[in-house]
Amino acid sequence: MIFSRRQQRSLHQDISIAAGLAILAVSLVLIVSSEIRNTARVQQDRVAMMSLHEGLLQTMLDLQRTELEDLARQIEADRQVIAAFRGEGDKTELERVLDSSRDGLPLAVVLVDEQRQIMAASSDVSALVDESFFQRPLNALARTDLLIGPGGAPALMHHAPVRHGTQVAGMIHILLPIANVVDDYFPGLAGLMFRSFGGALTPLEGASISSSHSNTRDTITIVPIASDKRLEAAFVPIRLGKMPYIGDLIFLRDVTQAIQQEELLSSLTFVAVIVLILISLGLLSRSLRLGFRPLEAVVQLLEAMSEGNRNLRFRRAALVNANANSGRDKAFGVEVPHREIGSLLRAVESFRSGLDAQRSLLVVREQLENAKRIQQSLLPQSFDQHMGLDIFGRMRPALEVAGDFFDIFRLNDDKLAVVIADVSGKGLAPALFASQASALFRAQFAQYHDPAEAIRVANKALCERNPEDMFLTCILAVITPDTQEVSFVNAGHCPPIVIRADGTIHQVETEPEPIVGIIPDLEWSEHKFILKEGESCLLYSDGFDEAQKEDGEMLGTDRVLEMFREASVKNSVVSEKVALSLFNEIDEFSAGAPQADDITIITIRTLKKGRTKRGRAQATAKN
Repeated sequence: MIFSRRQQRSLHQDISIAAGLAILAVSLVLIVSSEIRNTARVQQDRVAMMSLHEGLLQTMLDLQRTELEDLARQIEADRQVIAAFRGEGDKTELERVLDSSRDGLPLAVVLVDEQRQIMAASSDVSALVDESFFQRPLNALARTDLLIGPGGAPALMHHAPVRHGTQVAGMIHILLPIANVVDDYFPGLAGLMFRSFGGALTPLEGASISSSHSNTRDTITIVPIASDKRLEAAFVPIRLGKMPYIGDLIFLRDVTQAIQQEELLSSLTFVAVIVLILISLGLLSRSLRLGFRPLEAVVQLLEAMSEGNRNLRFRRAALVNANANSGRDKAFGVEVPHREIGSLLRAVESFRSGLDAQRSLLVVREQLENAKRIQQSLLPQSFDQHMGLDIFGRMRPALEVAGDFFDIFRLNDDKLAVVIADVSGKGLAPALFASQASALFRAQFAQYHDPAEAIRVANKALCERNPEDMFLTCILAVITPDTQEVSFVNAGHCPPIVIRADGTIHQVETEPEPIVGIIPDLEWSEHKFILKEGESCLLYSDGFDEAQKEDGEMLGTDRVLEMFREASVKNSVVSEKVALSLFNEIDEFSAGAPQADDITIITIRTLKKGRTKRGRAQATAKN
């Protein structure tokens, strides 16, 4: 049977169409499966982000409750307040005491006598809520309530009784609207709203959404607010301990640019896939043409033979028609390639995998940047904790987020707590463990002013919530500037370094103590030393003395001692300059080598009597 050229081209077209449809079907399956995987990944990211939001909000509420309790105890112990409840003192002076006790915090403080009449209130009470809101029954026990204020906004309200002997003579009420402190823990918000248990929406600040978008049960959803604007709304439930659920905080972030970039990337991906499909069809068509060349040669050969030409032969190895045997014999030959289709499919798969990897990397980088900003916001920002101390601290992570952390806060008017810790490992998991440990240490210090007891209770709590078997080393210290005494526990951390008034320098060595987070029922010993006027102390993590050059040479403890001595001599006025000078010395030593571990440095200097921080600042300006 002889096939004509028309019949050959028809078979060629049928095979091309069938192959093209098969490629289109495979491409469609790849696109759909990619979208399904992308949707699942986005949902997983949202669940993880929601869990982070809930944990951070709970930590914020716990920390604010502790601060309200500390503030109430400070007000109750003030001489003016005590005199006022005895019927002495001046109301104007009492209001000044309440305003100064707030220390600029966005909250309202009200004193109520035993007849539930308001004795005095801080200056911004009327801006937050009507004073009648505080005329509540007396209560013999201090407590903190999570409630909805008259304006429909959530707030923390702390009630603390003021006693004369065993009798309750009045109450201290402290109201803190939650919206006033959210920015400190959740930076970069486009707006903040509150959805009550009944579903009512209350705008708190920035952008807002309509009630039609508040019925969603998703934890995180994208809300359109204009033709060209998109907000990411995270519905985070508000709970405090065993208190009843009162509603959700709605965190709004502007994700318009991110969505536009994702849509542009999707469009480019779609166009690229279409172009690759067209290229593959062209290559397939060419491959089929090459594949059908032997059949065409056979048809030509048969046609020539049907015309009576018998001096013909077929050469499979020849590339072009040629004359042989002195031009009398006509040869037909074709060479067919076989590797183009496989190369094309590998190129498509490589391109698609590259796009998926790039998108995943962008998401991970964005999450790490958010985590870095949140972690930095949790570190102390102000170091003016006591007039008798010049103190400064800084943490520099090796990666985006760190396993190191430190904290500096008041225990009362006479004592200051200092915490420095190093979690095992680097990255996101140690950073989350460090945040949990930091909150636990601060909470335990609020209850126990004894560092040994605080670390014992915190260690037990960390062991109960440590599925990855992580651990940390730390120093918990309590400084009493009036007596110049430093009480501390050292849980496997680098020993403190002290420079005495005569210029001698040494490490405060102690017996080895266990690390934190492994064994729940452990005890730590408390150690003490005196930091006299004009003497300095250095607390640091092992990223300092283990800093390395490119050839692997480590800094070492001896160099740390010498660097601290020289930095203290050059910058004897301000602890901040000493700490920054040490970081510069580390950079000069490493000479461009990548930072191997997180580095945390806290410098402490005891000021001489009569030398205030204003005077210290003036001395710094002169230098």
